[in-house]
Amino acid sequence: MSPVLANIAVVLATISTTTFLVPQIVKLVRTGDSDGVSSTWPALGFVINVGWFVYLISQQLWASIFAPFITFIAYAITMWALRRTGRDLSKSYVRGLVGAFMLTGVTVLGGWVVLGVVLGISYGVVLAPGVWTAYRTADPSGISPLTWWIGLVEGLLWGYYGWFHSDRGILTFMVVAVLGSGLMLFRYYSTRERPLVAVS
Repeated sequence: MSPVLANIAVVLATISTTTFLVPQIVKLVRTGDSDGVSSTWPALGFVINVGWFVYLISQQLWASIFAPFITFIAYAITMWALRRTGRDLSKSYVRGLVGAFMLTGVTVLGGWVVLGVVLGISYGVVLAPGVWTAYRTADPSGISPLTWWIGLVEGLLWGYYGWFHSDRGILTFMVVAVLGSGLMLFRYYSTRERPLVAVS
């Protein structure tokens, strides 16, 4: 494995991570349509990315700390955009606080390595409400497919970086990100191709 390729991967992964939520935020603000978009997803995403920021500092992976810093800000903006569509976010705030307490407990009891793996798995917890909401919504028109294409590429790039540094947390993140993004893209495009049935 080449350190040059690893450095290129982390730069591209950072760009992907920092732009991941932009299409979704733009679509929410532009259309006011939040159908199929979970409000719990950004609340947990905010907490998980604060966790990643702290974890990456602890592992001295300095090249990668910019991504979670920008991303937890982007998740906060996503919540603001959802609020503008009329969503009640009170339950999402509570779920975010519960997630923060759980990650703190994991760090105290298990240490940094355990936290890294839990953060990787926790990205699945972040994505789960989004996937669940998308699959429960007949026409998830509020979803931005570009967000999830970026998420797919992001996962693969972080996976290479994690592989180079033998970081289990980042590798776990890669598996979850690719799977979650793939599910969201499948749901979006499968509903786009479905013919609309006229209701008389």
